[in-house]
Amino acid sequence: MYGDVVRIGDYRPVVSLTDYVRKGISRLAGNFSTSMNGASQRGGMEGVCVSLTANQRTCLLLLVVAVVSYYLIMDITLYHRLQAVDLVTEKKVPGQSWSPFHPLSVKLILQDPTTHYVLTPMSEYFNEITHFSEVFYFISPNMITFTHLFLAFVSMRFIVSDSLTSRRIGCLIYEVRSFLDAFDGTVYRAHAANKNYMSHHSELGFWIDSTSDTIGGAALMFGVVFCLWWKHQPRKEINPLPWTTDDKNANLIDHSCEKHDTRTFKHYSKKFIFWRCFCYGSLIGLSSAVWDQTMWSYTDVFMANMKTPELVKLQSEALHSSTTSLLFWSWRMLEGQALVHYILLAIITDKIWEFLRFVQYLGFVVLGLLTFSSYYHLSQNIFVL
Repeated sequence: MYGDVVRIGDYRPVVSLTDYVRKGISRLAGNFSTSMNGASQRGGMEGVCVSLTANQRTCLLLLVVAVVSYYLIMDITLYHRLQAVDLVTEKKVPGQSWSPFHPLSVKLILQDPTTHYVLTPMSEYFNEITHFSEVFYFISPNMITFTHLFLAFVSMRFIVSDSLTSRRIGCLIYEVRSFLDAFDGTVYRAHAANKNYMSHHSELGFWIDSTSDTIGGAALMFGVVFCLWWKHQPRKEINPLPWTTDDKNANLIDHSCEKHDTRTFKHYSKKFIFWRCFCYGSLIGLSSAVWDQTMWSYTDVFMANMKTPELVKLQSEALHSSTTSLLFWSWRMLEGQALVHYILLAIITDKIWEFLRFVQYLGFVVLGLLTFSSYYHLSQNIFVL
């Protein structure tokens, strides 16, 4: 599981093209970027908080509180909106501005919060303000899809860096890719007859977009793998064996005057690093596939026209139940794009290895429980099928 033994003082920096790009951006960013770089040597977000000034820590805390509050308020609004509507009759009104709460569909409700509340509104409002789909009518959704696929590989190149700033730039580029992923759907709906937020498996564009998303996600995970292999290889401290320590005299030794860190570490092997990253990449792919099937199953239940008033009543009660709301919210947290945002957050906070270690097997357990609960819930509402 472990490879060569190294000591903490044996590290040798490697100069690359990405380092020169990082230095140029650092000069433009000023002291803030410099302090953020120093955080990588002190352990992720803990180091970030230590290196920042008091005003910067306050701004960072306010930003985190603002983002969490925004998501919480939007989720509460979505819940109340869902309790008051019938998904069967939800239709987009011509000329009406886009809203994350109207018209609702099962797919929109099950989207991860960042896509639902940030990326999709940005793409929709950008198109409404600039009339992009009308002015640049010759730009097809597939052209936008290939563009965000290219950006995924650019992001991978920046993530494969020993510089924390470069890795953060790579995450920013990947978020631009995610915006374009939402924007190609916006352009498609602008030209399509059906304006609702739904998937169309019969369209070639759906499979092109899905394939590009898969390749882009794989590029991101390979960027993480190569970063852990070559630039930021995780290691484990080797504790001395009990019988090799003179416990009787150990308490009498004063280490306060030691000038060098004499701790010994072992690097994790490349195979073990790859396996851990492969597990998370597989979790993203499996979650996306199961999410898509679950989304269509719930669409058949809650967006189908019922033939009798009794079935309409049962459908409405099932849609507005607390169990349905809880399962919908759980899928929003475990959707494939949500998992991608989690790994990006781990890269930004310089906690990649700790995050992968935490979710390596736990993620599959949670996904399995959620899948079982969802299909059991669907079996209780089989009256619609």
